[in-house]
Amino acid sequence: MQVLNATTESNCLVELTYLNGDVSAGGISLTVDNGQGYATNDYLVIERKGTEQAEIRKIATVSGTTITLSLALSFAHKDGIQVQKILYNQRKFYSCATKTGTYALISGGTKDIEVDRPDGTFFEHTDGTSATWYKATYYNETTTTETSLDDAIATQGSESNHYTSLYAIRKQAGFEDAFGISNEIISDYRDEAENEFESRIATVYSTPLSSKPKVGRQIVNLLAAGSLLIKEYGMESDIEVSKSGSRMIERANELIEKIVDGTLKLIDNDGDLMGSQDTLTATGSNTYDSAKYNKGSLFTLEDEVFRAADPDTGAGATH
Repeated sequence: MQVLNATTESNCLVELTYLNGDVSAGGISLTVDNGQGYATNDYLVIERKGTEQAEIRKIATVSGTTITLSLALSFAHKDGIQVQKILYNQRKFYSCATKTGTYALISGGTKDIEVDRPDGTFFEHTDGTSATWYKATYYNETTTTETSLDDAIATQGSESNHYTSLYAIRKQAGFEDAFGISNEIISDYRDEAENEFESRIATVYSTPLSSKPKVGRQIVNLLAAGSLLIKEYGMESDIEVSKSGSRMIERANELIEKIVDGTLKLIDNDGDLMGSQDTLTATGSNTYDSAKYNKGSLFTLEDEVFRAADPDTGAGATH
């Protein structure tokens, strides 16, 4: 089984207005500051996406600044909260055995967009494996408009092949509400952090690791969030933010050094110690070649005289 999360990208959200007055749970009528740009059969996100009480509703009618919904609200919403038009109300999940092959819609793979989940729309593919490739499109159930499958990014099971989630990195950096930073950007930082972590421990562990240890998740969170803070919000913008990112990277480096020197052992998901490499292969030669190794009188040592002091008496001996 593979657990998939399809993020809701900001470019799907267009017209923006705000509630003008409270609305109760079970209500079907909204008064907004500005009704321009909204029409019958459009979809709305009430509350900011990713927040606990965010929900999608379809418009039944629009009259000035009064919007009537086709389905009652599940939650109460306060005056002044955000209301925004969203171009689609569903995600479609497709799978394929190879990255560049023909993708087929997964049975049960059409899901309503979950705007209340920071990680995006959740889907479990029971027949999926870590080798399965996936794409997700946007779909408007009313107009039957769907985004191009060719334009969708191919990816393998989202969290199974990574140490941590994109949302965990957002949370580590304090960017849960930083909607201007896309998941694509955070994904790049995650890939960079995972590569650095496994590259540095490769001297003592066989990589890629067969399991994703919890300390690895912590290290990747720190490296990715630290780099995000420094590179996206550098010292020119906010020196305290930059310092915070530097401290995260320093802590990650401390943990990696402990793993490499053996004072910190990796433990798998079953609580067992992960096996480290106990052999190191090296090659060399004991054949002297004066053409290669005689570098002149300054660097040729066979004719040199050295004196070493006895550590107890201080007397010197010539060698």
